[in-house]
Amino acid sequence: MFYKLLRYDLKNGFRSTYRRYVTAAVAFIIMFVCSMIVIYGYNTQAKPVTPVEGNFGNALMYAFGGMDEFVPNGETAFKIPAFWLLTYLLLSYITLYYPFDDLEEFGQNILVRSRGRVLWWLSKCAWNVISVVCYFLLAWGIFAVGCLVTGNSLSMELSPEIARICMVVQDYPLPPTLIPQMLVLPLLTMIGLNLFQMLLSLFLKPFYSFIVTAAILLLSTYYLSPIAIGNYAMPLRSHMILSNGVGLNTGLLISVIFIVVSVVAGGLVFRRRDILKGEG
Repeated sequence: MFYKLLRYDLKNGFRSTYRRYVTAAVAFIIMFVCSMIVIYGYNTQAKPVTPVEGNFGNALMYAFGGMDEFVPNGETAFKIPAFWLLTYLLLSYITLYYPFDDLEEFGQNILVRSRGRVLWWLSKCAWNVISVVCYFLLAWGIFAVGCLVTGNSLSMELSPEIARICMVVQDYPLPPTLIPQMLVLPLLTMIGLNLFQMLLSLFLKPFYSFIVTAAILLLSTYYLSPIAIGNYAMPLRSHMILSNGVGLNTGLLISVIFIVVSVVAGGLVFRRRDILKGEG
């Protein structure tokens, strides 16, 4: 039964969200082009001894690296990392409505028994996770193709000057690569946050749970704190770059906690939910 539900969700879920993926693809193309323009402009104007490569790693860092720690001292203006915030708000919006739209259309037939309810919830969780993975693969794929088309390499090696381009004041020299912080941790972080958003939608209308997600991401840009989960999706706030940055292991642990708690708590709540009343 679970695999039938999952096949159903994969088919109907992506059918209902594919236009949003097209929007995301266009956004990623724009981000890639902007990253190439900025890197080229830096090399032309600053004329560093070793030019910054427009490779895969540098392009990803510019677009999805996040921002330096913000210190509200009255002199420094707060600048939202637009690409980073747009990327993850769009992802959260893509996974927002389908599970509960499906509940209204299909749920009455499959959720008669408690066991059916648990399977329905687990299938939606699996669809959510797969959707997040596909979103990241789409972004990485577009940037990889862009690098190949522009004659740049797919290397994840970071140029020392990329942090300066991203306006980060480093406490430590930039490591040659930050693959776990750039690829693995943001993926797990957003899986956890999107499952948490789906859990919240059992209590709130999906729109309000999206507002909570947006607030978490926005607060994460303002505060560098291990408690603000969005920090773990910002490679530029890694403890490998900033002395008070967030750690990889801590981020992995918190992300896994978000995932497990959201899946388990959601299943327990949904087993007892009165679906005849509609959404909360």
